[in-house]
Amino acid sequence: MKNNQPIGIFDSGVGGLSVLQHIHQLLPHEHILYVADSGHAPYGCKDDTFVEQRSRVITEHLIKQGAKAIVIACNTATASIIETFRDQYGIPFIGVEPGIKPAIAISKNANIGIMATTATLSSTRYSELTQRFGDNVNLHNQACPGLADLVEAGLLDAPETIQLLQNYLQALKEKNVDTIVLGCTHYSFLSTQIRQIVGRSTQLIDTSYAIAEQLARVLEQENLTNQSRHGSIEYFTTGSIDNTQAAISSLLGYKVAISCL
Repeated sequence: MKNNQPIGIFDSGVGGLSVLQHIHQLLPHEHILYVADSGHAPYGCKDDTFVEQRSRVITEHLIKQGAKAIVIACNTATASIIETFRDQYGIPFIGVEPGIKPAIAISKNANIGIMATTATLSSTRYSELTQRFGDNVNLHNQACPGLADLVEAGLLDAPETIQLLQNYLQALKEKNVDTIVLGCTHYSFLSTQIRQIVGRSTQLIDTSYAIAEQLARVLEQENLTNQSRHGSIEYFTTGSIDNTQAAISSLLGYKVAISCL
């Protein structure tokens, strides 16, 4: 493995861009390959077999492209396959998971809401996470079906998105939560809309930057950090190039080129 090889990042769609942005900011010399599996999004309502099959296809593509490390920028996929893939492939994998530990650190009333996909909340990995950190707090799970689809479509401020958010957040407000964990990378793009509904006094936990920091630590430990040139990003999709390009360009605020995977 050479330090000038690329970093692979993948998600079921565009949600992982929230992680990508922090990685590119923290590691500007790295070449990044981002794969949006938009042709099969979202993962949150799919079973483990489907998620593993799609994740394996993308992982093996990234490895063929020379990826020195892979970031699974999807809570659902991380919960489903990361331990298996770490055992099977000879490169580092960095995943994402709901930020329960940092939420506990800042919550004042020990009532914490977890917004996530149904698959994440029902996973063994999430159950282990709550058992490890959740003894002295009240964790209120809120599955959010349909929310990732609306982000994929770029409908951040659409009436149907706001209505869905109000429905999900009302349930958490009734539990008197003072901290909400954004347990899906797609939800990071709805932070403004969420805060408008819950108010400034409610803390939002987004682990995107923490994932970038963990990647940086792993690359340094493995002597894989690239310092030799200015980095770049290539984008790939399994879905419609036009639709994915429009969604990514809208979320990032500038136009990007997309290739078909």
